[in-house]
Amino acid sequence: MTSATPSLASSAPWVQRALRLFVPVVGVLGLLSLVTYYRMHPDIPFIRSDGYGYHLYLTAAFVQHDLSFRTEAAEWGADLDYNMGLTRDETTGRYLNRFPPGQALLMLPAFLGAHFSAPLLGFRQDGFSLPYHFAAALSGLCALLIGLTLLRRALEALFPAAVVLATLTVVTFGTNLFHYGTADAIFSHVYSFALYSALLLLVPAWYRAPTVRTSLLLGAVAGYIVLVRPPNALALVLVPLYGVYDGLTQRERLAFFWKHKGRVALALLAMGAVLTILFGYWHYATGRWVMYSYRGQGFEFTRPQFHAVLFSLRKGLFFWTPVWLFAVAGFVRDREHLRDYLMPVLLFFIFQVYLTAAWWHWPYGLSFGHRAFTEGSAFFAPGLAGFLAHLERPAVRKAVGAVLALLVAYELFLMVRYWQGRLPGDRTTWAQYRSLFTLP
Repeated sequence: MTSATPSLASSAPWVQRALRLFVPVVGVLGLLSLVTYYRMHPDIPFIRSDGYGYHLYLTAAFVQHDLSFRTEAAEWGADLDYNMGLTRDETTGRYLNRFPPGQALLMLPAFLGAHFSAPLLGFRQDGFSLPYHFAAALSGLCALLIGLTLLRRALEALFPAAVVLATLTVVTFGTNLFHYGTADAIFSHVYSFALYSALLLLVPAWYRAPTVRTSLLLGAVAGYIVLVRPPNALALVLVPLYGVYDGLTQRERLAFFWKHKGRVALALLAMGAVLTILFGYWHYATGRWVMYSYRGQGFEFTRPQFHAVLFSLRKGLFFWTPVWLFAVAGFVRDREHLRDYLMPVLLFFIFQVYLTAAWWHWPYGLSFGHRAFTEGSAFFAPGLAGFLAHLERPAVRKAVGAVLALLVAYELFLMVRYWQGRLPGDRTTWAQYRSLFTLP
């Protein structure tokens, strides 16, 4: 792998300090943003929408003591809405939660903290009083901070500190990641982002030294990626295809697997152990070990909406998050330095776009930007860093820096407009878009 651009190889001390402080600063800004958003919307509970379905596992287990969700369904009665994620299985009589249990397990420490402190603070121990909402918000913010820490470590193995700092800044604030790590952190995306970042860090480490520890960690992270959201399994193409870019590296990879077949088996065993949670839950709820939980919703594989997903005003990835165009350019421009990532990231992006475009409701409901790609920020980050690392002329670096700063400001402006309710969560018209730039 080639070295980083010499002019950027060393970083000023202030850059190193800023890089160390980046995650703590994001944490402070995240707390301030949470307070600001929920002061603006005191009537909106933090645990809502898809997040309600993820959170239900915890209330069912620790409050209702009924993972069949019959108690939850009975409390709603005729008001039980399909969008909550519960459907009754005719075979077992239990209710299947279409949302998988991975996120609930990651939220468990924060939930237990709220559960045991609620009565001490004078709140009901019901799973939905204020301490539970507060804990869920902090859990999501922590997932963002952990993900950024892991992504930083992965990028530092490839690029100098100045490039890493600039990349983390753009990834955090120039996309919808910060929003999904704060105001909408009850969704699964920020947890998936943290797991993707862990995968980005672990895979190269595993190929350098496939120890028992790294094998178990890699398998566990891979399992949790699927356990949080099964379509996230697309991200696992990074594991076998990292470092594969021609026939020779393909043969070397097969030889590596055979040489370390015991460690490969250990990683697969760890992954399987995690996934038994999902298979076990499906069997408990329906009597079947493997099933499709999104009943009544599916894919239209012969009619994918590619242009709409990538470029449309409604939810186009590059329209609402134009900084990712620099990431695409970076993978092309820095392809020698990033060649270990090219094949898996390209395949991941193609498959992710296709699945998103083929989903029956490709905009993914009300959201800020297209949330199907939020977790993919971890995989796009090396491309953005590669683009920045090859800006050798000072004048060009300043010009690109100014453009990226404007795009970050643009994204933050859109986020504020979304928080204010002026940017619709879906079906934005050109008239509505233009009105964002006018005073109320």
